[in-house]
Amino acid sequence: MFKPFKPVNPEPIRFVVCIPTLNRADLLNEALVNYFNDFKETLIVICDNGNQEIIRREDNFVIIRPETNLGVSKSWNLLMEFADKQGATHVLILNDDVYLGKSEIQIQSILQIWKNMAFINSYQQWSSYILTVQAWKEFGKFDENIFPAYFEDNDAHYRMKLLNMNMVYTEKLNPVTFRNSMSIEKDPSLNENFLKNRTYYIKKWGGAPDKEKYLVPFNAVSVKL
Repeated sequence: MFKPFKPVNPEPIRFVVCIPTLNRADLLNEALVNYFNDFKETLIVICDNGNQEIIRREDNFVIIRPETNLGVSKSWNLLMEFADKQGATHVLILNDDVYLGKSEIQIQSILQIWKNMAFINSYQQWSSYILTVQAWKEFGKFDENIFPAYFEDNDAHYRMKLLNMNMVYTEKLNPVTFRNSMSIEKDPSLNENFLKNRTYYIKKWGGAPDKEKYLVPFNAVSVKL
C-alpha cells in the first residue's frame, strides 16, 4: 500500500525557473530576453547540454554546463538538486523552445491557487510545469535509465499517481509560444532511442502509458529477512 502524499507547505513559497537545453540556443535566447523582464527577482538556472552561446544577465542567473549531454531525466534531476540547494520549494521547468509569457506575480498566484498540489502542469506536453522539491524527493527523482528523451515524463507521472500525489493540469501554465520537439527537428538522431525507451517503460510497469499493470517497478517482490 502506498501512503498518500501530504505536502508540507513552507511559507513563503519560493520558486526557481529551470531550463534544460541542448541545441536550440537560438530559441532559448529569444525567450530569455523576455524572461529577464518577467522574472527580475527570480533565479533562472540553465542546464546547457550543448555548450552553446547563451545570453546572460548579471544577477539571479546561472548556467550549468555538463561535459556531455545528460538527457532529459538527468538534466531535470540536476536542476532540481540545484534548486533544492538554493532553498527553493517549487521549481518551474520550461522547455528551451517555448516562451511562457507569465510574470513572477502570475506564477506566485498560480502557486497560491494550487498550494497543496505536488505537480502543476500545462496542457502542452510537459513543456511548462511546476514540481515541488518535496514531491520530487518523494517519488524518487526522474529515471535516468531513460535516455536521452521520451517516457521520462510518463514514468514520473505514474509514480506520482501511485503515491496519490495531488496533481493538476491548467491552461494557466500554457506557453504563449509553443513549439513541439524543436531539438529533435534540428537533430533527428535524438529520436533513435524512442523504441528502446518504450520497451524499457513497458518492462518496468507492465504496459505502455495509461496501460500500466505493476504497482512497483518491474513487478519486483520485496522480501523481508
